[in-house]
Amino acid sequence: MPCPRYDFHSHTKYLRCANETMEVAAMVRECERTGVTALGITDHVNTLEQIPLHRQIRADIESLDTGIDVYFGVELNFLGLDSEFPFSAELKEEYGFQLVIGGIHRPYLDEYDVWKLIDVQHHHHLKTCADPLVDVLVHPYWFGKGDFDRNSWPWAEWMKHVPKAYARELGQASKDTGTAVEINACANLTNPAYPDDFVGRYVDYLAIVAEAGATFSVGSDAHDINRLRDVEAAWRVAEQLGLSDDRIWRPKAAALSAR
Repeated sequence: MPCPRYDFHSHTKYLRCANETMEVAAMVRECERTGVTALGITDHVNTLEQIPLHRQIRADIESLDTGIDVYFGVELNFLGLDSEFPFSAELKEEYGFQLVIGGIHRPYLDEYDVWKLIDVQHHHHLKTCADPLVDVLVHPYWFGKGDFDRNSWPWAEWMKHVPKAYARELGQASKDTGTAVEINACANLTNPAYPDDFVGRYVDYLAIVAEAGATFSVGSDAHDINRLRDVEAAWRVAEQLGLSDDRIWRPKAAALSAR
């Protein structure tokens, strides 16, 4: 079954997360060429001081003339180990965010221990699913390679050790809370830093999450306009998992770009 042509994870230049190619209008033109029908623009909130910078993104979405449904979103990151997201229901309403994605972005280890690495990740995955403000858990088991290189830690070894019970527990948490688990292209599926066997192990993990009844979101996580097309890899995995349309998440609100 073809996956709905959505992309609910993308970044812009406005918070200096993505590069200069990632202007809202240019992103939408590229998505039109790719066949995307619904796009979520989800720049980071790592601190509360960043939130006002999102106003320009909203203004640019509102000025679009496009047939694509474009949503105004935000990506949250934990303030620290077992901490909270810098966000609230009041901020969501004040700024008008239509989708909220979030999750863990660091290993939070002083020394390498693959079992601690996995336990910290899994704990924060479940913590994210339990947060009523979060719609989508982003890129489970993604890591930036820099943390590993700086500490001379083994790279890309974790997926072979993730217990199947953890995958099933995440799938059940998604089913129970309605929080979608992200199938992320650039971070997990097309990331050139990972060895050849990583993607296969990762898809096997997602298959167990799916068997437990999870809902999924698909996203490019693009930081360069030439990477927006990577979302096609997420679509292919959703199709490989045999996910029906009702298990592919999209926001319930009307798109901000609606004509």
